[in-house]
Parts: sequence; C-alpha cells; structure tokens
Amino acid sequence: MTFSFRHKRLGYLLLEVSDIEQSTQFATDVFGLDLVTEDKDGARYFRAGASHHDIILAPAQRPSLARSSWELESSAELEAAFGHFESRGFQPLWVSDADCAALKLDRAFRMIDPVLSGTWEFFAGMTTIPSPRKNMLTQFQGGKHFGLFVPDCPTATDFLVKEMGFLVSDYFEGNRLSLLRAWPNPNHHSVALIETRSSIKRMHHVAFMVNEIDDIGRLFNRAQRFDAQIQFGIGRHPTSGSIHLYIYGPDYFVWEYTLGMEQFPEAGAREARRMSSAPEDFDLWGAIPDATHKDELPELKVAR
Repeated sequence: MTFSFRHKRLGYLLLEVSDIEQSTQFATDVFGLDLVTEDKDGARYFRAGASHHDIILAPAQRPSLARSSWELESSAELEAAFGHFESRGFQPLWVSDADCAALKLDRAFRMIDPVLSGTWEFFAGMTTIPSPRKNMLTQFQGGKHFGLFVPDCPTATDFLVKEMGFLVSDYFEGNRLSLLRAWPNPNHHSVALIETRSSIKRMHHVAFMVNEIDDIGRLFNRAQRFDAQIQFGIGRHPTSGSIHLYIYGPDYFVWEYTLGMEQFPEAGAREARRMSSAPEDFDLWGAIPDATHKDELPELKVAR
C-alpha cells in the first residue's frame, strides 16, 4: 500500500507544563533526557539521541499536549504532504523561516486536523548534534510514540488511515483501542488511540524505545527514589511484544520506556489483528494499569 507522502519518524512533541523546573528535573534526573537549550519564551528542548530535540517543555497555565511534529523522508515528501492536505481543505500553513530556525528545522508546515482539532507539524531535516549525550542514565534506541484518549476511536482511526498516512497494526475487539504506525516507519505503532467515555481528548502517554532490559529496571528503581508513581508495568504488551514501564511525571504526564517492539516491512506486512479485550489478556505478565488519575491526565490542546 502507498500513500501521498512518506513518514520518517515522530520528530518531537511539544508539552505545556505548569512547573518548568519540576518538569525539567523529571526529564533529566528520572527519565534520562539531555537538556539542550532554552528559548527566549522559557521553552526547554531535550534530546534522547543525535537529533536536536525529541521533547519541548514549555511553561503554561494549563498542562497539555500542544503539538506533535513528524519528520518526513525528504523535502519532496514534505511538498507532497502539503499538497495532499491542501487538496483536502485542511489549510496547511508554512512555518516562518525564523520559527524554523528556532526549532532547528530546515522547512516545516502545520495544520489543524478536523477530527481531533489537534495541531500537526511536518518537517524535513532537523539539526543533528554529533557530540555524545551527557546524560548517560539510559541508552535510548531512537524510536518514539504517544497515546491519546479519544471519545470516538473508530472515527479517529479511520481519519488517520484515510488522510494522515497511517496503517493499523492491531486493534481491540469493540474498536475501543487501535495501534497505528506512520507508514513506512517500521515500528509497530507511532500512535495509540484509546476510547474514553469523556468528550475531553487527553494525552495518555509518551514512549521512548530503549536498548536493553537493564534500562527498564533502572528506571523502575529511579522512579521509587524520586517518588514517581508507577502507572503500568513492568509488563509485556501482547500486541507489539514490547516490555514496558509507564510512570507518572509532573502534571500527570505519563512517560514510558519500551523495549523490543515488533518491526513491520514496508510491503507485505501482516494484517492487523483483532485482539481480545478481556482484562486477563491485556498484559502478558499480568500487569494492571493504574486508572486513579485518568481524569487528571493532560488534555490535547484543541486549536481554534
């Protein structure tokens, strides 16, 4: 299957936080990211690998997932994506040269999707930092994904497949959870959609792939030392096969380490599986996710 444009990876997420100092300490001392720089508005940039940044934390009154940003394979793919969204009436707009320079991007555009009303950014080319990371708490592999609570999982899934260039890797019976990959990126999923009875769209988690099981074990113990509550795990997903650990950060953002995700070929990949939604089948190791703070998770910032 082919689409109008080709993704390379999830580039970065912009998270708005209520306490930038507390969130910075968590990102560096608990999660293991490098603090790269701070801009004039107080936003701080963090990296897990060679790309200039993987997360931006920006101070705000209300915590939210403000933007997801996706790297495409080339400038030609960026032009193709712009034309695709323009033809669909989504009104994409090019990011100014000054803003691209501040974000260490070559070229980029943004659009607001008509289903989730979230802001999506697409770019080609982010500055590479060749020097090794200073923070060696964890050896990150490079892949990332995020999850959202949405009021209508089938509709959101259908939109990502038909308009945004995603493919479903697995879904749960009842169509209340779907795992989608940004084609042709091989990772089992780049976005997870989980249906909720609330009309409020919330961020479920952000995940970083790590190199070895020791990274997950060390995070488990660091979380306890820093009084960071475990949200889910240590466990193993029956879908992607990943070993996982989710922990709460400040503002009830949920951060995950994941290891061993299934990889898909560009062509000839298996069909999406309809997975059991029985509680005993949700985790291969019997881990149970905490739902105590479900209504306190940060919202998806709805663009107007």
